Amino acid sequence: MIDLFKAFSKIDGISYDGGFIAKVKYQQFKPKVCKEIYKNEVVKNNRRLCIINCSGYIEDEIAETLTVYLMMNVKVKADVEKDNIQDDWMLWRNFSKEEIKEFSYVTGDTNSIHLTENPVVQGLFILKELCESTKAKKIEVKYIHPVYGDNPVYLKHDGNIITGFSNRSLCFEANLF
Repeated sequence: MIDLFKAFSKIDGISYDGGFIAKVKYQQFKPKVCKEIYKNEVVKNNRRLCIINCSGYIEDEIAETLTVYLMMNVKVKADVEKDNIQDDWMLWRNFSKEEIKEFSYVTGDTNSIHLTENPVVQGLFILKELCESTKAKKIEVKYIHPVYGDNPVYLKHDGNIITGFSNRSLCFEANLF
């Protein structure tokens, strides 16, 4: 999965500094048993939205796919605040500023929003952690509000839907398939 993220971050001709992931889809078709060959495709690219597909292949067969919907030149929406919702939700994890910086380094993600004093957790980092904790092979995550470093993240499970909450804000919703 990390190698797929590295391939995604190396796509030519796309400047996503300051942009943020609105939605991401990931599916694993085969377990990684050897080195994959990666192919990127820009499906759509305008001043507000960029859609990129990145696929990993093993011996010409698709092993995993990642589709990223990047919002460009858009301000973050106002928080969707909930009072005392943390009492009903399960503490999932806290992304440290050091982990965020390390993930940027490992994946080649140079977006400045991840490298500030108050860094935003990478959408792909959240995706990776959700896949690992749920063992999901197919997942779609919609990001509503940024998760910031050193803030606890709480989850609520409702069937195949996982909702993430941090710093009094609804942050993401994941559908497991």
